[in-house]
Amino acid sequence: MDEDEVEVWVVAGPGPAEAELFAVLDAEERERAAAYRSAVDRRRFVLAHGALRHIVAARLGAPAGELRFRRGPHGKPELAGRWQGAQLNLSHSAEVAMVALSAARPVGVDVQQVLPRLDAEAMARRYFPPQEAGHVGAAPDALTRAERFARLWARKEALTKAHGGRLAQALRVPVPDGPPPPDLPARDAWSRGYRLTDVPAPPGYRAAVALSGDAAFTVAQHHWTGPPSPAPALDPEPQP
Repeated sequence: MDEDEVEVWVVAGPGPAEAELFAVLDAEERERAAAYRSAVDRRRFVLAHGALRHIVAARLGAPAGELRFRRGPHGKPELAGRWQGAQLNLSHSAEVAMVALSAARPVGVDVQQVLPRLDAEAMARRYFPPQEAGHVGAAPDALTRAERFARLWARKEALTKAHGGRLAQALRVPVPDGPPPPDLPARDAWSRGYRLTDVPAPPGYRAAVALSGDAAFTVAQHHWTGPPSPAPALDPEPQP
């Protein structure tokens, strides 16, 4: 993988059997999965985290169940042990998850479901800078307001996750197309150290990727449907 490329894997649909993915999770992940009261939410968690392990393992040539993670100061998972160095991130919303991989540059990915019933205008006024809140509120209908809100929120979440900080740091930062605005307050100057782009998402979702550093990057997008099937066993050669 090139240093200036991000691989993004879309995980959507039923996927493999839950038990197959649960088997590669570590003790902490299994405990978190078991804490879900809803079977639907538990399945979504297992699918997202099991897919993450299989995707990263295939890229690194490692057994999925042997990957080890540590958490940064604000909870961002990072590869630990002999696999550290490669950068990854995971996001999931409703029925869709996304995994982002980078060779060395810290990366963040986020996917958001578009929710037409959400009061997107009020949420934007509460969390976004005035210009972005106005952009959301100026949409002609509830669906377009929800789409604009989800796109901006995904961009801010991706920026937060690449930075490894708290979401409150990024909600106030404008995330326009192109470079950050020149008049950023000093407290938000950290956001200049990241590049940000939208990525395609399934219908009803919006997604974005952020990468540390000033250099431009490309995105290679894939769809994950399950771990590779094991090679069939060879029949023993007939004995003379």
